[in-house]
Amino acid sequence: MTGTNLAEILQARARDRGSVPGLHAEDGRSWTFQQVDLIAGGVAQALAAAGVGAGDRVGLYLVNGPEIVFFLFGAWKIGAVPVTISSLYNAEELAESIAKTDPKLLLADVRRAEVLQDLKAPGVTIRSVGPPGETGGPVAGHPPLEWGHQAHVEAVPVEPDAESCILFTGGTTGRPKAVSVTHGGTLDSLRRLAKVSTGTDEQGSASPDAKPNLIALPLFHSGGQHALMFAYFVGRGAVVWERFGVDRLAALMERFAFDNFFFLPTMIYDIVHAERDLPFTGVKHVLVAGQAISWKLRRDFELRYGVPILVNYGSTESGHIAGWTGKDMKAGLWKPGSAGRIYPGVELEIRDEDGRALPPGQQGEIVVRSRLTKGYVDDAEASAALVRDGWVHTGDIGYVDEDGVLWLVGRKRDMIKCGGFQVWPEEIEDVLREHQYVRDVRVLGRPDDRLGEIPVALVVRDTAAPLSDAELAEELIAFARDRLAHFKAPRRVEFVPELQRTASGKISRVAVPDPEGGPRR
Repeated sequence: MTGTNLAEILQARARDRGSVPGLHAEDGRSWTFQQVDLIAGGVAQALAAAGVGAGDRVGLYLVNGPEIVFFLFGAWKIGAVPVTISSLYNAEELAESIAKTDPKLLLADVRRAEVLQDLKAPGVTIRSVGPPGETGGPVAGHPPLEWGHQAHVEAVPVEPDAESCILFTGGTTGRPKAVSVTHGGTLDSLRRLAKVSTGTDEQGSASPDAKPNLIALPLFHSGGQHALMFAYFVGRGAVVWERFGVDRLAALMERFAFDNFFFLPTMIYDIVHAERDLPFTGVKHVLVAGQAISWKLRRDFELRYGVPILVNYGSTESGHIAGWTGKDMKAGLWKPGSAGRIYPGVELEIRDEDGRALPPGQQGEIVVRSRLTKGYVDDAEASAALVRDGWVHTGDIGYVDEDGVLWLVGRKRDMIKCGGFQVWPEEIEDVLREHQYVRDVRVLGRPDDRLGEIPVALVVRDTAAPLSDAELAEELIAFARDRLAHFKAPRRVEFVPELQRTASGKISRVAVPDPEGGPRR
């Protein structure tokens, strides 16, 4: 591949392994790399016929599945910019996403017809999208897009800093922001990950008979898109499903015998707490990213299945920054609890509140030089704070040790200021997860007249625990105080049936109403 258009990744696979299956669906359908490229070419023609050109944004409000792969690469072929929107959004959330990103065309799944009927989005052209080759009639008054035919369409040249996609952050606090990412920056990130994973940043390094990768995260999420593009970059096929589920995962594992996985911590949680055993035989490792994974959860998984968990640190805005590989583990370089070694080629600094770079061992904000993002398209002020002079300010607090290993402390915005002390929710959560009757936990800061804020723990309890809520709450507070400084211990425990998750599957940290009751200390 000589250019920077992301569509050239697929075109390269169509040339060097065109007859190899490149895409699989849950229902048994599959397509070779050549077929994927040709159908994407048909999509490119359909988009062009609908008036879409280079630089135009195209909203994709589609139920997760293999069809999105055709639309992503079809848009990239003509230099258009996909705006990937969660199909779980309601009419109001969809309208907000459209207003933030101003797409020239919105492609909406026919299976979300009830949302289209309630949608109020004046000024945007909407075309409904059904199964390939099935035109059907209009949905909610919107004519269908005719697609599914095959055509050879070469990707147009694009500049490295050209906008490639608009992704909504899967952030755990506040409302999602629309992040603009670039073709060149995405390729930089893929090469970096390929280098540390396979030893080379050359494309097509995987054997043509390598097993496909499961794209466990949705394709509206940066993790899902990067997993798809990484699979194609190294030359593996991809299995795309509608959504995660333990039974669905087990069926696909038996069918494809995957040798690696990329999961969110919440997926590991569901796997660990499932009654059935999953067929992890032959799986070399599981990569976990998107959110910190607790020691207890990691240990429970590794003890049950004998498969090591590797971690990767990065974000939609910054790309891949640090992590551990299987080679690191074998070489004895792994440091438990860390985010990982900073990847070769990553320029990273730890900065204080005045923007000064700090020496090893001192805590500050993690700042990375990156050309991946052009900022937030919907928030100029936040965008200016995010990217300054080519450096992305992650909002994460951490430090780098003398061996170049990155350690995370917490999120700048999640920090709780309790009586003048800084309290990081993740530290409390890791301690409480060690308790035998805690299934999961989230810690939030709540307003307090005396201390400013207090840490409050929302706990999913083990239903078999022989204690009342009040008794268990008292025990958990005492448990934390035995293991943490007094000011860090939660002042109150509230029990919830489950923890709220974002559309991408992360544990949400959005504040919830402060109910009365529960022990306060």
